[in-house]
Amino acid sequence: MPMNTLPDLIDDLPPEVVEDLPPTIIDQIRNEGLESLPDDIIDQLPDTVVDRIPSEFLDVASTNPALTALLVIVGLLAIVGFFYGVAKSAFKSALFFGVVAAGAWFWFFNA
Repeated sequence: MPMNTLPDLIDDLPPEVVEDLPPTIIDQIRNEGLESLPDDIIDQLPDTVVDRIPSEFLDVASTNPALTALLVIVGLLAIVGFFYGVAKSAFKSALFFGVVAAGAWFWFFNA
């Protein structure tokens, strides 16, 4: 299945999408200077219209595997860092209260 060129893809857009697009965006798409619709333009369109836009025009994280992998790695590191911080705080708290308990026990039996 051959891939459409960008000027062909503008013809595949629903008419209500083309009507809602600024003329400069349409010109950029026709001249192949724009590979995807800007997020602010997509946010202005109704969901029913956005659902009919070809996926070639939507720039999402899943279209860039490197970005997706980077976001997953950063998220995993954040989770590991969170649990490390909680464990470190729990250890410091247990150590502090262990020292307080040992001091209280020593003071109680020597008094």
